[in-house]
Amino acid sequence: MPTIIFIAAVFIFPVGRFLILSIDNSDFTNALPRTSQIAGLRALDGVGTEAAFAALVQDLAEATATRKDALLAQSLNQRLVGTRALVLKTAKDAAAGNFAAPFRESVLAKHQGWAKPEIWKVLDDNRSPFTDFNILASYDLKRQPDGRIGAAPAQEAIFVGVLTRTIVISAVVTLLCAVLSVPLAQAIVSSSPLVSRMLFALVLFPLWSSLLVRTIIWIIVLQKTGPVNAAIVFLGITDGPMTLIYTRFSLYLAMVQVLLPLMILSVVSIMRRVSPSYMKAALSLGAPWLTAWRTVQLPLILPGIMSGAAIVFVFALGYYVTPALVGGPRDQMISSMIAFYTNKTLNWGLAAALSLQLLVVLIVIAALFWTVQSLFRRKVAS
Repeated sequence: MPTIIFIAAVFIFPVGRFLILSIDNSDFTNALPRTSQIAGLRALDGVGTEAAFAALVQDLAEATATRKDALLAQSLNQRLVGTRALVLKTAKDAAAGNFAAPFRESVLAKHQGWAKPEIWKVLDDNRSPFTDFNILASYDLKRQPDGRIGAAPAQEAIFVGVLTRTIVISAVVTLLCAVLSVPLAQAIVSSSPLVSRMLFALVLFPLWSSLLVRTIIWIIVLQKTGPVNAAIVFLGITDGPMTLIYTRFSLYLAMVQVLLPLMILSVVSIMRRVSPSYMKAALSLGAPWLTAWRTVQLPLILPGIMSGAAIVFVFALGYYVTPALVGGPRDQMISSMIAFYTNKTLNWGLAAALSLQLLVVLIVIAALFWTVQSLFRRKVAS
C-alpha cells in the first residue's frame, strides 16, 4: 500500500493532471462566464447579438480586474490567430467603462474586429468546459465550419510528421543498439573473469557521466574544426571538412552511444544464464557456427534483446537534450515540440495533447511487445 500511494502521488496524479489539460477549456468558460451561458450567441449575420455583446463587455471588464484577460487573449489567439490585441484592447476599454448601451454598436464603433463572424464562431464553439481542439490539432485535424472533422491547413499540419519522425528515429536507434549489443555482450560473457569485469566496467562508465556532457562531447568531436574532420582532411579523404554535426547521422551516433549500455546490460543479464554447452553441442554435431548461433543461441537470448529493445525504444521516444543539441532543424523529435509549447508559448493544452499522443504510442508499442513475447513463449513451450 505505501508503494501504491507513493506511485499515485508522485507519478499517476501529476501526469494525469497534466494530460487533462489537453481537453480542458476552462480558460474560456472562467473568463467568459456570462457570454458562454447565452443560448443565442450569434445573430443572423454571424456576429454576436446585443445580449452577447453586453455579456462580453461585463466579462472582459471582470477579466481585466482579475487579470484573466491575457490568458483569455492567448487562448483565443491560439484558435484564431490575430485576435490577441483585439481582446486586450477591448478588455481595457471595458474595464475603463468606455462602452454603453447599445453595446453592440458601441463595441463595433471602437473595435471593428468584433464584426468578424469567425470570432463569434470560435466563442460559440468554446462554451463548454471541455474541448477537443488540442487533441485534433495534435493529429493535424481541425473542425470545419459545419462541425465536421477535417485535415488542418498545410501550414499547420506538422505534428503527425514530427511523431512519425520520432518513431522512425527511435526504431533505428533501437535496431542499431540491438545489433551492436549482441557481440559486445557475447565478448563480456565469453571472456575470462578479469577481462569480463574490465569490459563490464567500460560499459557502465558512460552511465556515470552526465548526459549533457556526453552530448556536448559529440559536438566538439564532430564539428568542422574537430578531430574527426581534421583526420579526414589529413588522410585526403575530402578536400575540406564535412558537415557531420547537426545531421541525422550525428543524432543517431549520439543517441546510440547514450542508450547502448542499457541494451548491453539487458542482453548480458540473459546471456549469462545460457549455458555455453548448448552452442558446443550444436557445433559438435556438425552445424556451422552461424547456423548454431541462429538456431540455438539467438532464441535463448531473444527475451533479453526484446526487453532491452523495449527500454531503449521508450527512452528514445522521449529524448529531448540529445536531439535538441546534436540534431538539425529537421531532426527535432516530439519532445522538443512539447518543451516548446510548455516553456515558450505556454500552450499547455497542446503540450498535454502531444504528451497524450506520445503515451498512446507507448501503449501501442507495449501491447505489441507483450503480444510478440507471448507468442514467443508459446512457441518455446511447444
